[in-house]
Amino acid sequence: MAQRTCGGRWDAWKAVLLTTGVFALRRSRDWWRSVRDRRDGLILQLLKAKVPLQEFTREVLSQERQLLREAPTPAARRETQQINAKTLLTEAYTPGITWAEFGPRLRRCQRLGFADITHEVHVACLFVQSLPYFPKKAREAFAMLNEVERKLRHLPKRHSLRKEGTQAVTHARAIAEAAGIPPTPPWRSPLR
Repeated sequence: MAQRTCGGRWDAWKAVLLTTGVFALRRSRDWWRSVRDRRDGLILQLLKAKVPLQEFTREVLSQERQLLREAPTPAARRETQQINAKTLLTEAYTPGITWAEFGPRLRRCQRLGFADITHEVHVACLFVQSLPYFPKKAREAFAMLNEVERKLRHLPKRHSLRKEGTQAVTHARAIAEAAGIPPTPPWRSPLR
């Protein structure tokens, strides 16, 4: 009889733990670990095979659809899409890229939002660094970079993300200026 009571209590506690997310957190961590491993494996395989951009995009989006079906929450689905969008944009950043190839990937990143400030800094810097291939987009690119710079200013001065982000923004501006594309006004000086 005592065993039934303890077993019943354990079942009740287990139900409480499941609803509070303690077990769900462990399952979520395991799921994200498997996502990371599968994504990294696919990307390494595609990079080693030196597949063209269109095939790379097709394979990553195919895996994304599978991961979206497995995702435990809407937030996990959204973050999976955000990470893949950034990956596809990064792979599209190659010499001679056209706006027809780069633009849709950039728009997808902007539409989905960014997983964190590092993703936003990365995308804005890629946009500015790609300006030699489509200089007519300079106003839009520098506006995005200025917005990222403004967000970085809200981080504490000693925060490592602020320092890294500032260096990335400064580097992107230098690449654009070296290509003969001056920043469009209004432009503020880099963070101190």
